Amino acid sequence: MNTTTSRRKQSAPVAVVVNTLTTIQIDWLIAQQEGVAVIFDGAHVRYALSDENELGAIYSPSTDPALGHPLLEREKIQFRHIDCEGHSHHGLWLAQDCRFRATGRSVEWREYGCSYPEQDFGYLSGPTMMIAGLRFIIAKALAGKTKNPKVQVPGFLCNVKAA
Repeated sequence: MNTTTSRRKQSAPVAVVVNTLTTIQIDWLIAQQEGVAVIFDGAHVRYALSDENELGAIYSPSTDPALGHPLLEREKIQFRHIDCEGHSHHGLWLAQDCRFRATGRSVEWREYGCSYPEQDFGYLSGPTMMIAGLRFIIAKALAGKTKNPKVQVPGFLCNVKAA
Protein backbone atom coordinates (compact mmCIF):
# COMPACT_ATOMS: atom_id res chain seq x y z
CA MET A 1 0.00 0.00 0.00
CA ASN A 2 1.14 3.50 -0.64
CA THR A 3 0.86 6.47 1.64
CA THR A 4 -1.04 9.28 -0.04
CA THR A 5 -1.27 12.95 0.69
CA SER A 6 -4.39 14.94 1.31
CA ARG A 7 -6.35 16.22 -1.64
CA ARG A 8 -4.16 19.33 -1.51
CA LYS A 9 -0.97 19.63 -3.50
CA GLN A 10 2.06 18.06 -1.85
CA SER A 11 4.25 20.74 -0.28
CA ALA A 12 8.02 20.73 0.05
CA PRO A 13 9.41 18.62 2.90
CA VAL A 14 10.77 20.33 6.00
CA ALA A 15 13.55 19.01 8.27
CA VAL A 16 12.13 18.53 11.79
CA VAL A 17 14.03 17.50 14.93
CA VAL A 18 12.61 14.12 15.99
CA ASN A 19 12.16 15.17 19.64
CA THR A 20 9.81 17.93 18.46
CA LEU A 21 7.58 15.84 16.17
CA THR A 22 3.87 16.44 16.83
CA THR A 23 1.37 13.60 17.12
CA ILE A 24 0.10 14.26 13.59
CA GLN A 25 3.65 14.17 12.18
CA ILE A 26 4.36 10.97 14.13
CA ASP A 27 1.17 9.34 12.84
CA TRP A 28 2.01 10.28 9.23
CA LEU A 29 5.62 9.05 9.43
CA ILE A 30 4.65 5.78 11.15
CA ALA A 31 2.01 5.18 8.45
CA GLN A 32 4.71 5.61 5.80
CA GLN A 33 7.03 3.19 7.60
CA GLU A 34 4.29 0.61 8.11
CA GLY A 35 2.91 0.86 4.57
CA VAL A 36 -0.50 2.08 5.73
CA ALA A 37 -2.38 4.10 3.09
CA VAL A 38 -3.45 7.36 4.73
CA ILE A 39 -4.66 10.84 3.86
CA PHE A 40 -4.47 14.07 5.81
CA ASP A 41 -7.83 15.84 6.05
CA GLY A 42 -6.51 19.10 7.51
CA ALA A 43 -6.97 17.99 11.12
CA HIS A 44 -6.30 14.24 11.30
CA VAL A 45 -4.36 11.48 9.60
CA ARG A 46 -6.99 9.01 8.34
CA TYR A 47 -7.04 5.65 6.62
CA ALA A 48 -7.34 6.21 2.87
CA LEU A 49 -10.46 4.71 1.29
CA SER A 50 -10.94 3.79 -2.35
CA ASP A 51 -13.72 6.39 -2.56
CA GLU A 52 -11.88 9.72 -2.29
CA ASN A 53 -15.09 11.47 -1.20
CA GLU A 54 -15.33 9.34 1.96
CA LEU A 55 -13.25 9.80 5.10
CA GLY A 56 -11.70 6.75 6.73
CA ALA A 57 -11.23 6.24 10.45
CA ILE A 58 -8.53 8.25 12.22
CA TYR A 59 -5.11 6.57 12.18
CA SER A 60 -3.25 7.63 15.32
CA PRO A 61 -0.70 5.20 16.76
CA SER A 62 0.64 8.10 18.86
CA THR A 63 -2.58 8.24 20.90
CA ASP A 64 -4.32 4.89 20.26
CA PRO A 65 -2.79 2.05 22.32
CA ALA A 66 -4.32 -0.58 20.02
CA LEU A 67 -2.17 0.80 17.17
CA GLY A 68 0.91 2.06 19.04
CA HIS A 69 1.68 -0.60 21.63
CA PRO A 70 2.24 -3.46 19.15
CA LEU A 71 4.85 -1.30 17.38
CA LEU A 72 6.67 -0.59 20.65
CA GLU A 73 6.62 -4.28 21.57
CA ARG A 74 7.83 -5.37 18.13
CA GLU A 75 10.73 -2.91 18.21
CA LYS A 76 11.74 -3.86 21.78
CA ILE A 77 11.68 -0.31 23.11
CA GLN A 78 12.47 0.22 26.78
CA PHE A 79 11.25 3.23 28.76
CA ARG A 80 12.06 5.29 31.79
CA HIS A 81 10.01 8.08 33.34
CA ILE A 82 12.03 10.94 34.83
CA ASP A 83 10.49 12.17 38.05
CA CYS A 84 13.32 14.25 39.44
CA GLU A 85 12.97 17.99 40.05
CA GLY A 86 15.80 19.88 38.42
CA HIS A 87 16.55 17.16 35.85
CA SER A 88 16.44 18.47 32.28
CA HIS A 89 13.98 15.71 31.31
CA HIS A 90 11.74 16.01 34.42
CA GLY A 91 8.22 14.76 33.69
CA LEU A 92 9.16 13.19 30.36
CA TRP A 93 9.41 9.60 29.21
CA LEU A 94 12.73 8.48 27.72
CA ALA A 95 12.86 5.69 25.14
CA GLN A 96 15.83 3.64 24.03
CA ASP A 97 16.56 0.41 22.22
CA CYS A 98 16.47 -2.78 24.27
CA ARG A 99 18.50 -5.05 22.00
CA PHE A 100 19.24 -7.75 24.54
CA ARG A 101 15.69 -8.40 25.67
CA ALA A 102 15.46 -11.76 23.86
CA THR A 103 18.46 -13.08 25.81
CA GLY A 104 17.14 -11.80 29.12
CA ARG A 105 19.93 -9.23 29.43
CA SER A 106 18.74 -5.62 29.61
CA VAL A 107 20.42 -2.60 28.16
CA GLU A 108 21.75 -0.67 31.13
CA TRP A 109 20.30 2.78 31.84
CA ARG A 110 22.69 5.56 32.71
CA GLU A 111 21.55 8.88 34.06
CA TYR A 112 23.57 10.81 31.47
CA GLY A 113 24.69 9.53 28.10
CA CYS A 114 24.30 6.22 26.31
CA SER A 115 25.22 2.84 27.70
CA TYR A 116 26.48 1.42 24.40
CA PRO A 117 27.41 4.37 22.16
CA GLU A 118 28.37 2.19 19.21
CA GLN A 119 24.97 0.49 19.21
CA ASP A 120 22.28 2.82 20.44
CA PHE A 121 20.77 6.07 19.33
CA GLY A 122 20.64 7.66 22.75
CA TYR A 123 17.38 8.65 24.31
CA LEU A 124 14.36 10.17 22.64
CA SER A 125 11.78 11.80 24.84
CA GLY A 126 8.10 12.57 24.91
CA PRO A 127 5.26 13.51 27.26
CA THR A 128 3.88 9.96 27.01
CA MET A 129 5.47 6.56 26.71
CA MET A 130 3.89 6.07 23.29
CA ILE A 131 5.14 9.36 21.84
CA ALA A 132 8.69 8.80 23.13
CA GLY A 133 8.74 5.25 21.74
CA LEU A 134 7.35 6.17 18.34
CA ARG A 135 9.83 9.06 18.06
CA PHE A 136 12.56 6.51 18.74
CA ILE A 137 11.24 4.15 16.04
CA ILE A 138 11.11 7.03 13.53
CA ALA A 139 14.65 8.16 14.35
CA LYS A 140 15.98 4.61 14.14
CA ALA A 141 14.40 4.05 10.71
CA LEU A 142 14.80 7.46 9.09
CA ALA A 143 17.65 9.34 10.75
CA GLY A 144 20.13 6.73 11.92
CA LYS A 145 22.73 7.27 14.59
CA THR A 146 23.08 10.94 15.34
CA LYS A 147 22.97 13.06 18.47
CA ASN A 148 20.17 15.32 17.19
CA PRO A 149 18.15 13.30 14.65
CA LYS A 150 16.09 15.16 12.06
CA VAL A 151 13.59 13.76 9.57
CA GLN A 152 11.83 15.14 6.51
CA VAL A 153 8.16 15.92 7.12
CA PRO A 154 5.73 17.15 4.43
CA GLY A 155 5.36 20.91 4.79
CA PHE A 156 1.56 20.73 5.05
CA LEU A 157 1.98 18.88 8.38
CA CYS A 158 4.23 21.52 9.93
CA ASN A 159 1.70 24.23 10.82
CA VAL A 160 -1.08 21.98 12.06
CA LYS A 161 -2.17 21.99 15.70
CA ALA A 162 -2.88 18.57 17.17
CA ALA A 163 -6.59 17.96 17.68
